[in-house]
Amino acid sequence: MNLRDLKNEIEKNEAKGNFEKIVQILFDVLKENSISRDVKKFAEIQFKKRLYNLAYDNFSDLEYEKALDFGLKAIEFNKNSLKLKKLIGNSYFELENYSDALEYYQGYLEVNPKDAEVLRNTGISFLEHGQLDKAKNFLERAFKLDPNDSLTLANLGSLYLDLDDFDKAVKYYESSLEKSMNKFPVEWRNLGYAYLSYALSLLFSDDVDKTIDILSRAKKYYDKAFEEEEKWPHSIDPDFDTWFEYGEINFYLGDRDTAKKSFLKAKSISPNLWEYFEGDKFFDMMKADEKIIQKLIPKYNKSKKKKKRCIYYCKLCKRSYKPSDSLQRTFDGKYLCPKHGNELEKYNNISFLPNLKKG
Repeated sequence: MNLRDLKNEIEKNEAKGNFEKIVQILFDVLKENSISRDVKKFAEIQFKKRLYNLAYDNFSDLEYEKALDFGLKAIEFNKNSLKLKKLIGNSYFELENYSDALEYYQGYLEVNPKDAEVLRNTGISFLEHGQLDKAKNFLERAFKLDPNDSLTLANLGSLYLDLDDFDKAVKYYESSLEKSMNKFPVEWRNLGYAYLSYALSLLFSDDVDKTIDILSRAKKYYDKAFEEEEKWPHSIDPDFDTWFEYGEINFYLGDRDTAKKSFLKAKSISPNLWEYFEGDKFFDMMKADEKIIQKLIPKYNKSKKKKKRCIYYCKLCKRSYKPSDSLQRTFDGKYLCPKHGNELEKYNNISFLPNLKKG
């Protein structure tokens, strides 16, 4: 085939959108032994260019397996191409094959060490492998080059959660949400989860007010995520983790009805995960609370002045107190739990227990 015939054949198939066929034609031409030098040179240039374009176009269309296939074919003929190394690395990354992604990313970064996107994806790949020190190195380098990238910020938040540095985790998740253009439901939930993790780390500390405040913030962001999901036409239904975490938040905040509904949804989604995370322990604790409360009701029902009587209840130690129990009081007359020192909840009509209305 001479050069003119080859160009005509390419033009004809290009008009029909047969781009893969063009690549096959060029490949067949290059296998011929009797082609002229100008035909071979033209075919090689076109073959490399069009293979890359097919890989890039499929990647842009989220067809990552096809992109990877074309990219791997292209790099056989152009082993030093940086743009192919990045494209192949990104394809492996999107397919969650982080080991192979790292191989191509590291080869790319040896030549171009200041690509924020590749540094970020390299950091995420190490994070997925649990190599936290390496993940931190690459993510922080990416952050220095592009401090406004919400995905880098979110993964720094995830990194510091794994390192149990909750202040930094919250800071990066908040920054990620602020910089995000779309503010997807998962981004609100990520921040809520950071606050939940922070609160759980403080659960048995003496700073009860701080724990409750952080739990309340966690609930706010989970509620916002649920609200945002209603606006997205193709949003994915909340998974086991979401409902289990929401159940935990409401359990520790004392909203047992919401906690129970959330836990039951989690259990219905994955009974195996429910068993693995020992979900029934929360129901056992709720039953224990109810038994304590049921013992209190008959005693108070005997009083003729029941409407004027009240009890004080501590959500942390899960028991009730009477004013006659020699409780300490604040200057403004509020009673404190003798064990935790937090302000006790006051209830006027104990028949509403355990879902009491404040008096």
